Amino acid sequence: MTMLTSIKAHLALLLLLSHDHCVDAQCTVPTGLDTLDTLRPGTLAQVEAMRANVPFLWLPYAFPFINEIIKPETPVHFRIGQIHGSTVYNAVARYHLTALDIWGRNMFRICQPTTAQEELDYKLHEVITAAYTFYYSGISIMDTVEDIIKPIFSEQVGLNPDLLMLDPPDQSTPWGIAKMVADDMTESLKADGWNADGKLTAKHNPLPFSDFSLVGANGASYEPYDIDTTPRTKDHWPWAPLMDSDGMGHFSKQQHVTPFIGFTGRLYGMNRSHYESFTSPPPQYDYEAETKVVLERTRKMASNDTQKALLEYFDSKYTSILPLQIDYSIGAKDSEFEFWYADMVLVNTMYDAVLLVWKEKVRHNAARPTTIVHELLGDKLVDTYAGPLMQAQFIPATEWQPFIRAMPHAEYPSASACICTA
Repeated sequence: MTMLTSIKAHLALLLLLSHDHCVDAQCTVPTGLDTLDTLRPGTLAQVEAMRANVPFLWLPYAFPFINEIIKPETPVHFRIGQIHGSTVYNAVARYHLTALDIWGRNMFRICQPTTAQEELDYKLHEVITAAYTFYYSGISIMDTVEDIIKPIFSEQVGLNPDLLMLDPPDQSTPWGIAKMVADDMTESLKADGWNADGKLTAKHNPLPFSDFSLVGANGASYEPYDIDTTPRTKDHWPWAPLMDSDGMGHFSKQQHVTPFIGFTGRLYGMNRSHYESFTSPPPQYDYEAETKVVLERTRKMASNDTQKALLEYFDSKYTSILPLQIDYSIGAKDSEFEFWYADMVLVNTMYDAVLLVWKEKVRHNAARPTTIVHELLGDKLVDTYAGPLMQAQFIPATEWQPFIRAMPHAEYPSASACICTA
């Protein structure tokens, strides 16, 4: 079996989250809409008209949020996306007759409507719950987004963020559901193996997502990643840290980002033994031939603005895949549940794919093309990409850089290929 088969199996497992289960005889009657009279249409037709203008109430602040979550390093923003999408799914799943949450738990449900007026309130209640959960989960994960999306949430959409501060939260209201599911998710993340607060590394002045050593209750252990300083061979060229610059005078030497997640990160669709059984074969690189290919490709790219634009667009899977998902769902007239169920499957599949590929990246520990070009060719003049606005020129190979920053993690296998395949 291959990693592709593994991801397909993961998807099949996630789809079981809406398997038929007995419905709890007790349910929660939805309340709180009288607090939002300015948003409360009088008829189902008006609700549908509202959705025609704004298919999802959270849509106005979705893209500002997406633009913020891609700022962290690649694996971290996939973790953020998984947390956020799963949290909103857990909220809207309460309006479904049989859906379970992402942990497979049955949960309290909002009572199904029995009259036309109840159906109106039920639909609107779900829409507003999704909007509140999107917002509150977003600011809970990344407090830096609050100043960006709060004005949109309160002024453009017309929802009151202060209702989220009511304590204790009322599980019959949209803001109460949002707070409960987001806080529940936050609590679960304290032991998800990502060292997001840095306290597995240091008790004082911890560095979030830093490497650590760990011995589990079952005796399994993880030791921090060490840079391989052994001489390279024709079969193995180990990853080496490159120099990063922000273009404003700050320089830093790369550290391998989150090398531990493939070994310690919590899985959401595969059990650990199943996960461990899948590996990728060693790379069969002819480094001299590959070097020629990459220099020629970047030479052609240097004068091709369309290719540069495509590289920038598809560099982040979140700014490319998620907008496509949103656009498709709007065209298909998906309900809140249909959208967030699909999103939950997508973000969890991508998340587990990241963990799987990170395990293999650290195991193979392959160098980036930048390292290979610099070390293999040295000061030899090569005709290739010479930098922004410089197109192609003959330059020393040691001055070559890719168009998109070389990421601070091992080269093989490709995370992009694994995620897109998944």
